[in-house]
Amino acid sequence: MLSDEDLLDLIKECHKRAENHSSEWREQAKGDFGFVAGQQWSDEDIAALKEQMRPAIVFNRVGPVIDAVSGAEVTNRQEVRYIPREEGDAGVNEVLTGAAVWVRDQCDAEDEESDAFLDTIICGMGWTETHLEFDEDPDGRIYIDRTDPLEMFWDPTGKKRNVSDARWVQRIKRFSRKEIEARWPDKAEEVSSPADWDGDEDDDTSIVDVTPPRYRNNQTGSDKSGKKITVIEHQWYELDTLYRVADPDSGKIIDFPAKRFEKVQPTLDAMGVQYVKAKTRRYYRAFAAGNVILESGDGPCGHGFTYKCITAKRNRNSNTWYGLVQAMRDPQMWANKWLSQTLHIVNSNAKGGLLAERDAFSDPRKAEDEWAQPDSITMLNPGGLAKVREKTVSQLPAGTAQLMEYAVKAIPDVTGVNLEVLGLADRQQAGVLEYQRKQAGLTILATLFDALRRYRKEQGRVLLHFIQEYLSDGRLIRIVGQQGQKFIPLVKQPGTVTYDVIVDDAPTSPNQKERVFQILAQLLPMLSKMGVMPPVEVLDFAPLPTTLIEAWKKQINAKAGPDPQQQQMAMAELRKLMAQANLDEAKTQEIFLRLGLDTKQLDLQTDQAALQGAMQLAQPQQMMGAA
Repeated sequence: MLSDEDLLDLIKECHKRAENHSSEWREQAKGDFGFVAGQQWSDEDIAALKEQMRPAIVFNRVGPVIDAVSGAEVTNRQEVRYIPREEGDAGVNEVLTGAAVWVRDQCDAEDEESDAFLDTIICGMGWTETHLEFDEDPDGRIYIDRTDPLEMFWDPTGKKRNVSDARWVQRIKRFSRKEIEARWPDKAEEVSSPADWDGDEDDDTSIVDVTPPRYRNNQTGSDKSGKKITVIEHQWYELDTLYRVADPDSGKIIDFPAKRFEKVQPTLDAMGVQYVKAKTRRYYRAFAAGNVILESGDGPCGHGFTYKCITAKRNRNSNTWYGLVQAMRDPQMWANKWLSQTLHIVNSNAKGGLLAERDAFSDPRKAEDEWAQPDSITMLNPGGLAKVREKTVSQLPAGTAQLMEYAVKAIPDVTGVNLEVLGLADRQQAGVLEYQRKQAGLTILATLFDALRRYRKEQGRVLLHFIQEYLSDGRLIRIVGQQGQKFIPLVKQPGTVTYDVIVDDAPTSPNQKERVFQILAQLLPMLSKMGVMPPVEVLDFAPLPTTLIEAWKKQINAKAGPDPQQQQMAMAELRKLMAQANLDEAKTQEIFLRLGLDTKQLDLQTDQAALQGAMQLAQPQQMMGAA
């Protein structure tokens, strides 16, 4: 771990490099967000239009395209499943997968990730943070929150999708002085002078006065309450030396840090035990405000950064990322300009009237009043007809309508989002053909959804670490399995930390439910004739309310009756969990009831005796682990 002085220099150097690398991208991203919101004229153009008395018209056709792509993600959401790499870990797999679903439900992770994906298709990057908080739950609760892309800085050398090869990431946040005092009370007094952050997005100081001007010289507004302090969070990893030793008795691989290995190396050499030297990543995190290190130490996750990114398309020359708005800018701007120009021509040119000599009318003022009246007679002087002529109505420039139509049509074309994806195809075509065209449009956007799939795998690994390290304290969690909803204790399982993270379509996805249920509707009659009974999980894909599906599952399971072999396996696993959780008899009885087990039929006294024996055996192991 670096000293505070060296760490501060490292943070500043990384921040300066990232700021220089992403400054143009940040300006582009701000413009993209404003463009989607309808701010499609620059300040200079608006000033010029006002001077020319021209309207600044915006018919925002970019917004529906972005909404259509974002909606495709919402209706086709995915979930993460943990598949163990060792036999016998299937039960732990079900528990952790259910725990991940439970955590995501608690923090509304799906909504946060949809917002991050929306950022991706707009500006090219979307970020989320996985963190543990204790403000709402004293035992701790995991949150997955969307992070503003303009607050994030990343390693400029990262080139892989989702910047997964970045060596460090940073986030800029602004705290009030009360928040600084609450989170870092020992450092609050040191954070009192403006810092010298170069390239800060608001100004060159870390203390920014955000008090409204009318309150700055008034007692109503306090200087302290109106000031924000910039805090930079820096996460990075360093390579540590690791020795991997083969246990001659069990054949398993044991990892030793360098310092610990130095003590056992003579013994291992004398025994002839084989070992290899390797490198491993160790993640760190630090907070800095100005020239003060507020906090530093190991990162919250030992397997990666807590900030995860979703990227869109990469510009190879600048090594930055861009979304769909960049391609739609020019067609939308030209459509706005041509429409504004057309209205200006219509408003500023003649739409009727006369050209007449002074002596053409016998009464010019009466002629002005009666000229537009079809039933009136306008008297002229002798020879006046030759002195009167109608004004020529100005015509629009040739091709203006075609150019405007071309620009409007090009807005979705440049992104590959066709009318079928937008739901605006107003033509007679078969439903199958429209569905195929819609799928073809989504195929063009497959790279965006592939990046989202990779993000779910990366974020799933971080979430698994948080669950195992911070939530595995014996608390009861609700999971949904073959027997419906049930509560089980979440305890840490030693020796089962290696998992494959699989991204699967979620049964809660409306489009996924519709597609699967259509196939099942055709297969189920054929299977019933063959004597094949469908599994209970078929109900998860039925387009029915969740409460009705759960009640249906319970009724089916009640008729089927309990499986003695499964109950024995469940009781054996439950004893193991109870022993590791070190729960008493009353707590065990409560958990049995929550699990829906018939304690009388399963001989609770025998189970309690076995449980107490397991607890006695587990106590020395727990003492050794604590030591």
